Amino acid sequence: MAYLFVDPVGAYPAEILPFLARQVGQGAVAVFSTPQRLALWRGKWKERIGEHVLDAYLATDAPSIGALAQEIHARWPRLTGVVPWDEESILLGAALGEALGLHWNSLATIERCRDKAVMKEHLRRTGAVRVNAGAVVTDAREARAFQRRVGRWPVVVKPTGGAGSEHVFFARDDDDLLRRCQQVLESGAGRVLLEEYVGGDELCVNGQVDANGDLLVTDVWVYDRRASHGVDNLYFETTSVPSRDPRFAPLAEYAARVVEALGLRRAPIHLEVKLDDRGPCLIEIGARLAGGNLPVLASRLHGRSLLELAACHYLAEMPAHRSDVDFARYDRWCAKVVLGVQPQPIPRIARVLGVAEVERLPSFAWFGMLRPEGAGVPRTIDLETRGWELYLIHQDREQVAVDGRRARQLLRYEG
Repeated sequence: MAYLFVDPVGAYPAEILPFLARQVGQGAVAVFSTPQRLALWRGKWKERIGEHVLDAYLATDAPSIGALAQEIHARWPRLTGVVPWDEESILLGAALGEALGLHWNSLATIERCRDKAVMKEHLRRTGAVRVNAGAVVTDAREARAFQRRVGRWPVVVKPTGGAGSEHVFFARDDDDLLRRCQQVLESGAGRVLLEEYVGGDELCVNGQVDANGDLLVTDVWVYDRRASHGVDNLYFETTSVPSRDPRFAPLAEYAARVVEALGLRRAPIHLEVKLDDRGPCLIEIGARLAGGNLPVLASRLHGRSLLELAACHYLAEMPAHRSDVDFARYDRWCAKVVLGVQPQPIPRIARVLGVAEVERLPSFAWFGMLRPEGAGVPRTIDLETRGWELYLIHQDREQVAVDGRRARQLLRYEG
């Protein structure tokens, strides 16, 4: 017996594959979405977790999804499920799952979640949740007309695809609007989507959807995003929100209604939302694990692995219960992601300052990313170009806040 795993490269698969080998005694049939991901497997991850992979396929070698599914089925006729764990693997996983009869989410359901415009239009039609105004535009006339209908600035300009806040802008006048639309169009990340700007706090809701479509919200985080060096909405910090926080319950209820309206099943979800005086308003949702090591941090808060929980639901039709996690423990601890914002590029880093001092901070857990001496560091314009990333965990929330501020003072690159 085996299961299908799309793109087993990265820290999350490195935890999931050994767990499933131990728990259900099954290995993975790996499918790689691109030659680049296959090269990453061969260069790094095969040595670490290759013992759990029984067979491997490159999707782009097949003439079609149907042909690839037939080839896999001929050798592996009794696959137990599919694990499409991230943004890059989810469409391929849904397509193969459907072609192989693996009873995961349909391709239509996942496509609806992947296209921000299609997803929000579907939610508007259902009337299940509050959704801001939005429209796909193809020319200057349509862009200006949308802004006139909304009646105020800024207007959010983004691609219908993409992730990690890439190519997301806030236009503040007509000239800026058209310039940003052109940038999104040239990005290749999808069609140009304009949306009504919603104020308030920005948060994310993560959880697990079970076979019945019921959502167990496992963790909520509040974003601290700011403008810096002429760039809007950069990530500075992400901080866990305890379940006793008055924002937690209404956000969990809102996320459950979004999941129900979209028809998701047996998938982890990562939902981003604004919260203003009118309540929650959706930014986007992904039927996948959150990035940025949030599931790993939340697992530490609960004392139970959320990656293992997701793995179980990928392969089995089972209910999700609040007892699957430990909210008493979750509420006793606080976690924070702190990201470095680099206002100017450095072609070659001569020295990395403050590392030892940061590692001695009471709440320091580990570095998620730190650029080494000799490497370059780009000007930060999005999540991908952050200067550095570190994680803090402590039972004293104020200590975590103090250490976050201190780390930003201490860490810096010199050219």
